[in-house]
Amino acid sequence: MYLKRIITLIAVTLFVQPSFSQHIRKLSKQDLSSMYSEFSFTSFQSSVYHKNDSVSTVYLGVKPDDFSFLPDTLNGPLTARIGVFYELFNDWDAKLPYDTGSIMVTDTSSIGKSLEMIINLDVEITYPSEQILIVTLIDKNKDDKRVSKIIPIDKMNKYGRQNFHLTDESGFSLFGNALGNDDQFRFEYPDTSIRQVFIRYYNKSFSLAKPPFVLEKEETYQFEPDSFFTINLTKGNSPLLELPYDGIYHFQVDLNKPDGFTLFHFTEGFPAVTTPAQALEPLRYLSTQKEYDRLIEYDDYKVAVDSFWLVRASKKPERAKNMIKKYYSRVETANIEFSSFHEGWKTDRGLIYIIYGPPTEVYRKEKEEEWIYGERNNPMSIHFFFSKAENPFSDNDYRLQRSASYKTSWFIAIENWRR
Repeated sequence: MYLKRIITLIAVTLFVQPSFSQHIRKLSKQDLSSMYSEFSFTSFQSSVYHKNDSVSTVYLGVKPDDFSFLPDTLNGPLTARIGVFYELFNDWDAKLPYDTGSIMVTDTSSIGKSLEMIINLDVEITYPSEQILIVTLIDKNKDDKRVSKIIPIDKMNKYGRQNFHLTDESGFSLFGNALGNDDQFRFEYPDTSIRQVFIRYYNKSFSLAKPPFVLEKEETYQFEPDSFFTINLTKGNSPLLELPYDGIYHFQVDLNKPDGFTLFHFTEGFPAVTTPAQALEPLRYLSTQKEYDRLIEYDDYKVAVDSFWLVRASKKPERAKNMIKKYYSRVETANIEFSSFHEGWKTDRGLIYIIYGPPTEVYRKEKEEEWIYGERNNPMSIHFFFSKAENPFSDNDYRLQRSASYKTSWFIAIENWRR
């Protein structure tokens, strides 16, 4: 677990290097499946803050201990050499980035330690605009192994999520939109003339995603806040805050605009699965209604979860452990990658990722994401299409285009988990 954000580097020297994606295909035609791979050597978090009309700061939360540490000279200290490379695209139809840059970060202090390094990149992005940023981390000590992340840039107005910079009580950048009971935070807003921010609190819970063959109307949520608060800003800075209750907290500068930034209080320990009760819920995807009803009747949920997996593993404890590790690793990844207004494992993309695994190929457009399992032109392959939903609480809400044709593949995938 990465406990402390103790290293902050400001990247001020940028130099252009050849882009690994510089070829004739449009960005929307490039396979992006590596971003959901279970086998990446590391992962990283990101956030964006539009500090003014011409410059935006990209914050990266990096785990340096995942990188290789080698002597930089014959008798020199063990050093990680982390390449950070970014590409900016105007839209998904672009074939080449219009801007690229890179830095090299060296680290000698983090070997063997669970520390988080925060790297700040100042990137020239003008208001108003929408861009697509791809950031790639490269292990320069290990055959240039790399991992990439897509970061949509929304600088069309001055009210949305990326106009707020979220930090912890020590001033280090926070990533993601989910906080727990004991997490304290502040935020910064670039317009220092703004003296108040309004908070709408919604105490709502949402149902799990249905199997992909279940045809249903798209849910629309129209509801009133359960509470309403205001907080005062001092020169664009909030006081120290916390989220006391489970639910949705929507922060707005202007109540006449839907835009703002949203924080969520999900289960404790999120995105990880940390309690038997949390481990029990995702079993609904693998169990019949009758089986699940029996599981929730257990007095001890740990016994319920263990018994479920032991049966699936033919009473072989080691196999059960491996199945548990695989399943809940996917649940956690889904929480990290696909959370929107509810936990990632409950979403359509989370459901497909957990049951089917990482897709073989992934393609993105402005309002759509396509996942392919198998070869693209193979008639036996499975294609899932997810449409981006308009949601004031999240820009990560994608809904599956459902079809009865998924029924056979779904039951095969479920049976593979159950035997």
